[in-house]
Amino acid sequence: MISNYHSDTLTSVMKIFTFFGSQFFLLPAYIILIGYYLIKHRTRIAINIGAIGLTSSAVLFSLKYAFKRTRPLDPLIQHVAGFSFPSGHSFSSFTFYGLIAYILWQTNISKTWKVVSTVFLFLLASLVAISRVYLRVHFPSDVVAGFCLSIVWLILSFWIISKVEFRSKSTSA
Repeated sequence: MISNYHSDTLTSVMKIFTFFGSQFFLLPAYIILIGYYLIKHRTRIAINIGAIGLTSSAVLFSLKYAFKRTRPLDPLIQHVAGFSFPSGHSFSSFTFYGLIAYILWQTNISKTWKVVSTVFLFLLASLVAISRVYLRVHFPSDVVAGFCLSIVWLILSFWIISKVEFRSKSTSA
């Protein structure tokens, strides 16, 4: 279905969206976010962000290695390496932007801004995922799996963090 809408202009736009799910964007973004919370003396949040970022990468590459699914044969961009399933761009962008949304919901900004920001972040991650299919470097099932895995990973991560923080508070009381 997507292949009916190819154009040079749209391909250029999709390359921009795919960048926002790449390691070249997300690694510096994680570092800046961690640095921001360290400067604000919110060390626990900085550690949690780093832990989610690092463990999500470990989970992603473990699954890619376990499934070893090859990529589509006719990509619109060159030099795409690695296995296809699950989509790393999809998983990583939904994880990062989902983490940002979660952090925003912990702040005192208005509920309207929380909702608008969350919708924007979800749409951005969705466009990253769509760009991967459009650019023919992933199958649709790869990006859907990346999204679903991200949701499960974030829920599990937030649950573990809440348990660790609860135990930390109860032992220090």
